[in-house]
Amino acid sequence: MKKFFGALLLSMTMSTPALAVSLDFGMADGLEFVSDTRIPVEDGDSTLSLCYQTRGLQILGYQLNSDIRGYALSEDQCQTAAQTFSADQVITAQSLNLVDADIPPVPSNDLQRDLPKYAIVGGALLLITIIARWLIKLVVGSRSKGQVRVKAASRILNAMCYMAKCDGLVGSNEIPRIVETAQRLTGYTYNSAEVMRMADKIDLDLTAHDFIAFGKGLRDKEKDLMIRSVLYIGMADGRMQQAEHDFATELATGLGMPADDFRRMLNVALADLDEFPASL
Repeated sequence: MKKFFGALLLSMTMSTPALAVSLDFGMADGLEFVSDTRIPVEDGDSTLSLCYQTRGLQILGYQLNSDIRGYALSEDQCQTAAQTFSADQVITAQSLNLVDADIPPVPSNDLQRDLPKYAIVGGALLLITIIARWLIKLVVGSRSKGQVRVKAASRILNAMCYMAKCDGLVGSNEIPRIVETAQRLTGYTYNSAEVMRMADKIDLDLTAHDFIAFGKGLRDKEKDLMIRSVLYIGMADGRMQQAEHDFATELATGLGMPADDFRRMLNVALADLDEFPASL
Protein backbone atom coordinates (compact mmCIF):
# COMPACT_ATOMS: atom_id res chain seq x y z
CA MET A 1 0.00 0.00 0.00
CA LYS A 2 2.83 2.42 0.83
CA LYS A 3 4.40 1.70 -2.56
CA PHE A 4 1.08 2.62 -4.21
CA PHE A 5 0.83 5.90 -2.31
CA GLY A 6 4.43 6.72 -3.24
CA ALA A 7 3.86 5.97 -6.95
CA LEU A 8 0.55 7.82 -6.90
CA LEU A 9 1.99 10.94 -5.32
CA LEU A 10 5.02 10.80 -7.63
CA SER A 11 2.80 10.68 -10.72
CA MET A 12 0.77 13.58 -9.30
CA THR A 13 3.82 15.76 -8.80
CA MET A 14 4.85 15.13 -12.40
CA SER A 15 1.43 16.31 -13.67
CA THR A 16 0.53 19.88 -14.60
CA PRO A 17 -1.13 21.71 -11.70
CA ALA A 18 -4.64 23.19 -12.16
CA LEU A 19 -4.66 26.60 -10.53
CA ALA A 20 -7.73 28.59 -9.54
CA VAL A 21 -7.36 31.91 -11.35
CA SER A 22 -9.35 35.10 -10.92
CA LEU A 23 -9.63 37.21 -14.06
CA ASP A 24 -11.54 40.38 -14.75
CA PHE A 25 -12.28 39.14 -18.25
CA GLY A 26 -11.32 35.99 -20.15
CA MET A 27 -11.05 32.26 -19.64
CA ALA A 28 -10.47 31.23 -16.03
CA ASP A 29 -9.39 27.92 -14.51
CA GLY A 30 -11.04 26.75 -11.32
CA LEU A 31 -11.69 23.87 -8.92
CA GLU A 32 -14.98 22.37 -7.72
CA PHE A 33 -15.35 19.91 -4.86
CA VAL A 34 -16.61 16.45 -5.90
CA SER A 35 -16.13 14.19 -2.86
CA ASP A 36 -13.75 13.19 -0.12
CA THR A 37 -11.38 10.29 -0.76
CA ARG A 38 -9.53 7.85 1.44
CA ILE A 39 -6.17 8.81 -0.01
CA PRO A 40 -4.05 10.13 2.88
CA VAL A 41 -2.20 13.40 2.69
CA GLU A 42 1.56 12.87 2.57
CA ASP A 43 3.07 13.42 6.02
CA GLY A 44 -0.37 14.15 7.49
CA ASP A 45 -3.39 12.60 9.18
CA SER A 46 -6.08 13.98 6.81
CA THR A 47 -7.21 12.72 3.41
CA LEU A 48 -7.29 14.32 -0.02
CA SER A 49 -10.42 15.70 -1.71
CA LEU A 50 -11.44 14.89 -5.26
CA CYS A 51 -12.09 18.02 -7.35
CA TYR A 52 -13.23 18.91 -10.83
CA GLN A 53 -10.75 20.91 -12.87
CA THR A 54 -12.85 23.51 -14.68
CA ARG A 55 -12.39 26.22 -17.24
CA GLY A 56 -14.93 28.87 -18.20
CA LEU A 57 -15.58 32.41 -19.31
CA GLN A 58 -15.31 34.97 -16.54
CA ILE A 59 -16.33 38.63 -16.73
CA LEU A 60 -15.69 41.05 -13.86
CA GLY A 61 -15.14 38.15 -11.51
CA TYR A 62 -18.42 36.45 -12.42
CA GLN A 63 -18.19 32.96 -13.88
CA LEU A 64 -20.56 32.76 -16.87
CA ASN A 65 -19.99 29.08 -17.59
CA SER A 66 -17.82 26.23 -16.39
CA ASP A 67 -16.61 23.23 -18.39
CA ILE A 68 -15.20 20.16 -16.62
CA ARG A 69 -11.69 19.42 -17.93
CA GLY A 70 -10.68 16.60 -15.59
CA TYR A 71 -10.07 15.60 -11.96
CA ALA A 72 -7.61 16.89 -9.39
CA LEU A 73 -6.75 16.06 -5.77
CA SER A 74 -6.61 18.78 -3.13
CA GLU A 75 -5.53 18.96 0.50
CA ASP A 76 -7.99 21.74 1.43
CA GLN A 77 -11.40 20.86 -0.03
CA CYS A 78 -10.50 22.28 -3.47
CA GLN A 79 -9.85 25.80 -2.20
CA THR A 80 -6.34 26.23 -3.57
CA ALA A 81 -3.89 24.61 -5.99
CA ALA A 82 -4.32 20.90 -6.65
CA GLN A 83 -2.59 18.15 -8.60
CA THR A 84 -4.26 16.54 -11.61
CA PHE A 85 -5.72 13.06 -11.19
CA SER A 86 -5.97 11.03 -14.42
CA ALA A 87 -8.62 8.48 -15.39
CA ASP A 88 -6.13 5.63 -14.90
CA GLN A 89 -5.34 6.90 -11.42
CA VAL A 90 -9.07 7.08 -10.60
CA ILE A 91 -9.55 3.47 -11.72
CA THR A 92 -6.53 2.32 -9.69
CA ALA A 93 -7.73 4.22 -6.60
CA GLN A 94 -11.22 2.73 -6.95
CA SER A 95 -9.76 -0.79 -7.15
CA LEU A 96 -8.08 -0.10 -3.80
CA ASN A 97 -11.29 1.35 -2.32
CA LEU A 98 -9.68 4.78 -1.99
CA VAL A 99 -12.23 6.55 -4.21
CA ASP A 100 -15.97 5.83 -4.34
CA ALA A 101 -16.80 3.31 -7.04
CA ASP A 102 -19.67 5.40 -8.45
CA ILE A 103 -17.29 8.20 -9.50
CA PRO A 104 -16.89 8.06 -13.31
CA PRO A 105 -13.19 7.79 -14.28
CA VAL A 106 -13.67 10.39 -17.02
CA PRO A 107 -15.76 13.36 -15.90
CA SER A 108 -18.04 15.23 -18.28
CA ASN A 109 -20.52 18.09 -18.31
CA ASP A 110 -24.19 17.45 -17.64
CA LEU A 111 -27.02 19.39 -19.29
CA GLN A 112 -27.34 21.84 -16.41
CA ARG A 113 -23.68 22.75 -16.70
CA ASP A 114 -23.91 23.12 -20.49
CA LEU A 115 -26.98 25.38 -20.45
CA PRO A 116 -25.05 28.61 -19.68
CA LYS A 117 -22.69 27.81 -22.56
CA TYR A 118 -25.62 27.34 -24.93
CA ALA A 119 -27.11 30.60 -23.67
CA ILE A 120 -23.83 32.44 -24.33
CA VAL A 121 -23.56 31.01 -27.84
CA GLY A 122 -27.21 31.79 -28.55
CA GLY A 123 -26.85 35.31 -27.21
CA ALA A 124 -23.70 35.87 -29.27
CA LEU A 125 -25.45 34.66 -32.44
CA LEU A 126 -28.42 36.92 -31.70
CA LEU A 127 -26.11 39.88 -31.17
CA ILE A 128 -24.27 39.12 -34.42
CA THR A 129 -27.61 38.91 -36.26
CA ILE A 130 -28.75 42.26 -34.83
CA ILE A 131 -25.46 43.92 -35.74
CA ALA A 132 -25.51 42.41 -39.25
CA ARG A 133 -29.06 43.64 -39.86
CA TRP A 134 -28.10 47.08 -38.58
CA LEU A 135 -25.09 47.20 -40.90
CA ILE A 136 -27.20 46.10 -43.87
CA LYS A 137 -29.73 48.83 -43.13
CA LEU A 138 -26.90 51.32 -42.76
CA VAL A 139 -25.50 50.40 -46.18
CA VAL A 140 -28.66 49.93 -48.26
CA GLY A 141 -31.15 51.96 -46.25
CA SER A 142 -33.98 50.84 -44.00
CA ARG A 143 -36.89 49.08 -45.60
CA SER A 144 -40.25 48.48 -44.00
CA LYS A 145 -42.82 45.86 -44.94
CA GLY A 146 -43.99 46.20 -48.52
CA GLN A 147 -40.97 48.12 -49.77
CA VAL A 148 -38.90 47.01 -52.72
CA ARG A 149 -35.16 46.57 -52.79
CA VAL A 150 -33.04 49.69 -52.92
CA LYS A 151 -31.74 49.04 -56.43
CA ALA A 152 -35.30 48.48 -57.68
CA ALA A 153 -36.46 51.72 -56.05
CA SER A 154 -33.67 53.62 -57.80
CA ARG A 155 -34.57 52.08 -61.17
CA ILE A 156 -38.26 52.93 -60.67
CA LEU A 157 -37.37 56.53 -59.82
CA ASN A 158 -35.17 56.72 -62.91
CA ALA A 159 -37.96 55.36 -65.13
CA MET A 160 -40.35 58.01 -63.83
CA CYS A 161 -37.79 60.70 -64.66
CA TYR A 162 -37.54 59.32 -68.20
CA MET A 163 -41.33 59.39 -68.56
CA ALA A 164 -41.48 62.97 -67.27
CA LYS A 165 -38.80 64.06 -69.75
CA CYS A 166 -40.47 62.45 -72.77
CA ASP A 167 -41.95 65.83 -73.72
CA GLY A 168 -38.47 67.38 -73.63
CA LEU A 169 -38.49 68.96 -70.14
CA VAL A 170 -39.25 67.86 -66.60
CA GLY A 171 -41.63 70.52 -65.33
CA SER A 172 -41.32 72.09 -61.90
CA ASN A 173 -44.67 70.56 -60.93
CA GLU A 174 -43.51 67.09 -61.96
CA ILE A 175 -40.53 66.97 -59.57
CA PRO A 176 -42.58 66.81 -56.32
CA ARG A 177 -45.05 64.48 -58.07
CA ILE A 178 -42.23 62.05 -58.83
CA VAL A 179 -40.91 62.34 -55.25
CA GLU A 180 -44.33 61.57 -53.75
CA THR A 181 -45.00 58.70 -56.16
CA ALA A 182 -41.61 57.13 -55.46
CA GLN A 183 -42.20 57.27 -51.73
CA ARG A 184 -45.72 55.86 -52.06
CA LEU A 185 -44.79 52.93 -54.29
CA THR A 186 -41.30 52.04 -53.10
CA GLY A 187 -41.27 53.25 -49.50
CA TYR A 188 -38.04 55.19 -49.96
CA THR A 189 -37.75 58.91 -49.45
CA TYR A 190 -36.06 61.07 -52.07
CA ASN A 191 -35.70 64.83 -52.30
CA SER A 192 -36.26 67.16 -55.24
CA ALA A 193 -32.55 67.75 -55.73
CA GLU A 194 -31.94 64.04 -56.30
CA VAL A 195 -34.72 63.87 -58.87
CA MET A 196 -33.46 66.97 -60.69
CA ARG A 197 -29.90 65.56 -60.87
CA MET A 198 -31.23 62.26 -62.20
CA ALA A 199 -33.43 64.00 -64.78
CA ASP A 200 -30.55 66.19 -66.00
CA LYS A 201 -28.50 63.10 -66.90
CA ILE A 202 -31.25 61.49 -68.98
CA ASP A 203 -30.62 60.75 -72.64
CA LEU A 204 -33.86 59.91 -74.45
CA ASP A 205 -32.05 58.26 -77.36
CA LEU A 206 -32.75 54.75 -76.06
CA THR A 207 -32.19 51.41 -77.76
CA ALA A 208 -33.96 48.10 -77.19
CA HIS A 209 -30.98 47.07 -75.07
CA ASP A 210 -31.45 50.16 -72.87
CA PHE A 211 -35.07 49.22 -72.22
CA ILE A 212 -34.02 45.68 -71.29
CA ALA A 213 -31.46 47.14 -68.87
CA PHE A 214 -34.24 48.94 -66.94
CA GLY A 215 -35.51 45.59 -65.66
CA LYS A 216 -32.30 43.58 -65.44
CA GLY A 217 -32.20 41.75 -62.11
CA LEU A 218 -35.63 42.98 -61.01
CA ARG A 219 -38.42 40.79 -59.72
CA ASP A 220 -41.82 40.65 -61.39
CA LYS A 221 -43.39 42.71 -58.60
CA GLU A 222 -40.73 45.39 -59.04
CA LYS A 223 -41.28 45.47 -62.81
CA ASP A 224 -45.01 45.89 -62.19
CA LEU A 225 -44.30 48.86 -59.92
CA MET A 226 -42.06 50.40 -62.58
CA ILE A 227 -44.77 50.28 -65.25
CA ARG A 228 -47.41 51.40 -62.75
CA SER A 229 -45.31 54.41 -61.75
CA VAL A 230 -44.47 55.57 -65.28
CA LEU A 231 -48.10 55.23 -66.37
CA TYR A 232 -49.19 57.28 -63.36
CA ILE A 233 -46.64 60.01 -64.16
CA GLY A 234 -47.59 59.97 -67.84
CA MET A 235 -51.33 60.34 -67.13
CA ALA A 236 -51.02 62.67 -64.13
CA ASP A 237 -51.56 65.85 -66.19
CA GLY A 238 -54.77 64.44 -67.67
CA ARG A 239 -53.36 63.34 -71.01
CA MET A 240 -50.63 61.04 -72.31
CA GLN A 241 -48.62 62.26 -75.27
CA GLN A 242 -47.49 59.93 -78.03
CA ALA A 243 -43.87 60.03 -76.85
CA GLU A 244 -44.98 59.05 -73.35
CA HIS A 245 -47.13 56.23 -74.69
CA ASP A 246 -44.25 54.96 -76.81
CA PHE A 247 -41.87 55.04 -73.84
CA ALA A 248 -44.30 53.09 -71.65
CA THR A 249 -44.95 50.39 -74.26
CA GLU A 250 -41.28 50.01 -75.20
CA LEU A 251 -40.39 49.81 -71.53
CA ALA A 252 -42.98 47.06 -71.00
CA THR A 253 -41.53 45.19 -73.97
CA GLY A 254 -38.01 45.54 -72.56
CA LEU A 255 -39.22 44.24 -69.21
CA GLY A 256 -40.79 41.24 -70.94
CA MET A 257 -44.23 42.17 -69.63
CA PRO A 258 -47.18 40.45 -71.35
CA ALA A 259 -49.95 42.64 -72.77
CA ASP A 260 -52.45 41.43 -70.16
CA ASP A 261 -50.13 42.49 -67.35
CA PHE A 262 -49.57 45.87 -69.01
CA ARG A 263 -53.34 46.46 -69.17
CA ARG A 264 -53.62 45.37 -65.54
CA MET A 265 -50.99 47.93 -64.52
CA LEU A 266 -52.78 50.56 -66.60
CA ASN A 267 -55.97 49.94 -64.63
CA VAL A 268 -54.01 50.10 -61.37
CA ALA A 269 -52.44 53.41 -62.43
CA LEU A 270 -55.90 54.80 -63.26
CA ALA A 271 -57.10 53.74 -59.83
CA ASP A 272 -54.04 55.50 -58.35
CA LEU A 273 -55.09 58.71 -60.12
CA ASP A 274 -58.52 58.45 -58.52
CA GLU A 275 -57.05 57.88 -55.05
CA PHE A 276 -54.06 60.19 -55.42
CA PRO A 277 -55.10 62.91 -57.88
CA ALA A 278 -52.25 64.92 -59.36
CA SER A 279 -52.99 68.28 -57.76
CA LEU A 280 -49.44 69.58 -58.00
